[in-house]
Amino acid sequence: MADAFRRLVATGRRERDDDFDLTGYTLLVNSLFSSPASIIPGGIAGILTPFLCWVSTRHEVFIQLTLLVALVVVLRLVTLIAYRRRNHAKDSYAETRRWDRDYFLGATAFSAVLGYSCYVALVRTDDAAAHITSVSSTIALASGYVARNAGRPKFVAVQLLTFCIPMAIGLIGANNPYYKYIGYFAFLYVAANIAITNSLHRNLLALSEATKQSKALATALHSQNLTLDAALNTMIDGLAMFDRSLKLAVSNAPHSTLYGLPETLALPGTPLTAIARFLVERQVISSEQLRDIRSALVSVQSTQQAASQEVVTRGGLVLVVTFAPAAEGGILMLTEDATERKRTEARIEQMARFDELTGLANRFEYNRHIDEAFARLERTGEAFALLYVDLDGFKQVNDSLGHDIGDLVLMETASRLRGATRSNDMLARFGGDEFLLILPSGDHNIVSGIAQRMIDSMKRSFDVDGKTVYVTASIGIAMAPYDGASPADLLRHADTALYKAKSAGRNTLMFFNPAMAEEMLERHEIEVELRKACSDGLLELFYQPIVDLKTQAIVSREALMRWRHPTRGMVPASVFIPIAEQSGLIASMGDWAIRQACKDAAGWEPGVGVSVNVSPLQFREPRRLIDTVKEALIASGLSSRRLTLEITESLLIEDNKLTLAVLEELKALGVSFALDDFGTGYSALGYLSAYPIAQVKIDQSFARDVHTSEAPKAIIEAVCQLARRLQMNVVVEGIETEQQRIAVQLLGAHRAQGYLFGKPESLAALKRDTKGRHVA
Repeated sequence: MADAFRRLVATGRRERDDDFDLTGYTLLVNSLFSSPASIIPGGIAGILTPFLCWVSTRHEVFIQLTLLVALVVVLRLVTLIAYRRRNHAKDSYAETRRWDRDYFLGATAFSAVLGYSCYVALVRTDDAAAHITSVSSTIALASGYVARNAGRPKFVAVQLLTFCIPMAIGLIGANNPYYKYIGYFAFLYVAANIAITNSLHRNLLALSEATKQSKALATALHSQNLTLDAALNTMIDGLAMFDRSLKLAVSNAPHSTLYGLPETLALPGTPLTAIARFLVERQVISSEQLRDIRSALVSVQSTQQAASQEVVTRGGLVLVVTFAPAAEGGILMLTEDATERKRTEARIEQMARFDELTGLANRFEYNRHIDEAFARLERTGEAFALLYVDLDGFKQVNDSLGHDIGDLVLMETASRLRGATRSNDMLARFGGDEFLLILPSGDHNIVSGIAQRMIDSMKRSFDVDGKTVYVTASIGIAMAPYDGASPADLLRHADTALYKAKSAGRNTLMFFNPAMAEEMLERHEIEVELRKACSDGLLELFYQPIVDLKTQAIVSREALMRWRHPTRGMVPASVFIPIAEQSGLIASMGDWAIRQACKDAAGWEPGVGVSVNVSPLQFREPRRLIDTVKEALIASGLSSRRLTLEITESLLIEDNKLTLAVLEELKALGVSFALDDFGTGYSALGYLSAYPIAQVKIDQSFARDVHTSEAPKAIIEAVCQLARRLQMNVVVEGIETEQQRIAVQLLGAHRAQGYLFGKPESLAALKRDTKGRHVA
């Protein structure tokens, strides 16, 4: 039960500690011990009061009271000293309450002893000196209590009562009747002093509350100042505020850092003129920039509208300074360090206008310059030329050596082309390996000379990453305003001239002329009609026999693509095949030719094979080509040994690794290969042993004069001897006469093809001929 009571009391004390204004209570208790100078004289006066009464009356009781007062005074001094030696900032409620109690007990004991001493002096003696000493000392000490202990009005009330009630009773009970009135007056004195004490206490509480509020306000203001100071100094931008006379009111650390200001020029009251003078003297900004800033300031003060100024410091910083009107005519100055932003914007603009790889103008920048050139042409009549440059053989470099090498070649190409042009010529990379040059000159010879310099600059080999590469350039040229009245027309005609330069053998230049436009229009129409012919199934295959020279028997037939146009008639393969290759139609046309040839050959005489020409472009999609051959053989039921694919020498040099891989995979299916038009290309005999070629077809140009000229004889004989050693067949094309047949047979050829043995025929005509021969 006792433990429960103690826990309850402890809980009550904790709650009181939590809810009670401990700070205010501590402050009031501290006021009791705050004036040792008043306690010590009061204590001495208290000791002297009964002592003087003893001196005057010689009653022993006063000696006893003197000793008792002295003891109380000593104990109070000990308490006072103990209190003042400690730091009471962290005192608990219990500790503060103990000091409060000790003071109360000491003060009450002191006042009770002196009150009793006064009573004894008035009632037991008739000594006037003792009466005056006791009453005056009691009233004086009681008044001192009111002044010193107003923080604890209850204390004052108790002490006044212990002081004055015994005195009043003594006065009323004394033998002097006049004392009675003074005794009654003592009660009024006590009431008045209690009222005064309460008033002082209220004032003291108000002062304490005001002190606390003042401290709270000071703390809040200090906190706000710290927050504002932290906010200002952690800003990215520099900030400074000037009053109406342009003296500094406030600034942050970034402001001083951006301008390199010393601490003395960042103090409030610093004139803006002093800051400006420092910046100019230290060459942070120039005098001209300072004039611009002053103009902006005048404008802001007069118009009350914000103004901005860009300043580039000596250290390379790009500062954007904004002045804005502030309260009472002041100026707010905000400084942004825009160095990185401007640098980023410049990089973005560079990327938007110039090619990242070569550093040349890009397509967007070219469009801007060509528009300006036409505007100048309209304004001044100044003619100019547009050169369309395309690299020859660049794709092979990319495919065989990789794009990294290709990029190095493009960078070197840009450098060479730039070196061949003049400073005011605008060279741009149009995309891939295409370049455009706007040449501000209408003189045919000047344009031709610069174009030739560009071609000559590309003739040297490229040494990149330890590899030697050869890339040349072809150039098409269109002159404004003669060859085009708009950027689109001029570019299209330059492209047309470039196409003619490519067709003329590459590594050359070609000026546009109207006949080219007509030819290109014709080519475009043929391309459109060819696409329709492919989708409508209007293409067909003709077959020309290949015979064995010993037996005169047909061993194979070559499939030749034909296009029977409804109005143009039979369009030559030499016309539409190049267009198909350039337009991307050749892949689908080649797929169809393989499937159709296999299907047709499956119905021929047993053992007669079929040869199908394959474009080098089809090898750029190796999986498609392999799958097409597989599907054609499976769908037709044709034996793979009866299918021969004819390839050209140009294929073997484009990407020999890829080509060899495709040929090996097809060979594994049983398909044979023939090298077509041998002798018209690179004529590298090494191809015959490096690739799985079963048959060599010698171009018809060698057969034409084989019976009259020694040179073709020697070539055919050499090829036949090499082929015999490599166990290859040799087919001579273009045999039209019996003399040619005999000549090539004597030289060692195994097979022949030409009008002597049969012209190319459609499948229907071939079937009629075959049927007729069977009937005969």
